[in-house]
Amino acid sequence: MKLKMCEAHGPFRGEKCPICGSEGKLILNDWELEALSKIITGILRHFPEKFNVKLDEHGWASISDISLGIRNKERKFRWLKDYHVEYFILTDPKGRFQMDPDKKLVRAVYGHSIDVDLTDLPRDNIPPKLYYSISKEEEEFINEIGIKAGERRWVHLSKTYDEAYIAGLHRTDEPIVLEINAAEAMNNGIEFFRATKTIYITKEIPPKFIKKARKRKVEIPEEELKEIELEKKRKEEKEKRRREREENIEEGR
Repeated sequence: MKLKMCEAHGPFRGEKCPICGSEGKLILNDWELEALSKIITGILRHFPEKFNVKLDEHGWASISDISLGIRNKERKFRWLKDYHVEYFILTDPKGRFQMDPDKKLVRAVYGHSIDVDLTDLPRDNIPPKLYYSISKEEEEFINEIGIKAGERRWVHLSKTYDEAYIAGLHRTDEPIVLEINAAEAMNNGIEFFRATKTIYITKEIPPKFIKKARKRKVEIPEEELKEIELEKKRKEEKEKRRREREENIEEGR
């Protein structure tokens, strides 16, 4: 998917402006958009220091620091400007980022593996039921101790069963979807925060607010299926390289 600019309606992703149908001016081609997505997501969620970017306590970073860091670190993006980062953020289809256009700051609103304080996210309009996907291997463990944040510093919950199931497919072939009684949990002092229109975060959920959701059929969008397949291939290739390294070490002994 390309990133383009419509003179009348601003940046958009795709071949034509969704409002007026204009072909627009090309800003980032498919490869550049995918590569930049991985880099910016990594900076704001996992490794800002690798690009000499500093996050404040709430995860905010300067757009100009991000573009400068990428230019200095990635030869293929020597031409990158602040507006490329801004347009990328504005058109992100998953709503993974939040931007302060006046201060020229941006942050990721979920998915962090580094400590950031996201308690300034909205706490209103939390659905009474939320959903969370796990693998079969995790089921007994969660029944005993509940859901706790792991490598990612927050527990990420979905608004619907379908969204949780699709999210789970990125980790396991047969996800189990759990239903969270968010209303009751909030009545017992557990705080939930609204990261996007469909993703909510919290620190942990005790077992008494969790039950297995009734299994149902889920239609997977074609684009999502393609992304899941690509992720599987990447994981398989990574695992293959790991095994080859281990074999080479054994042969060298």
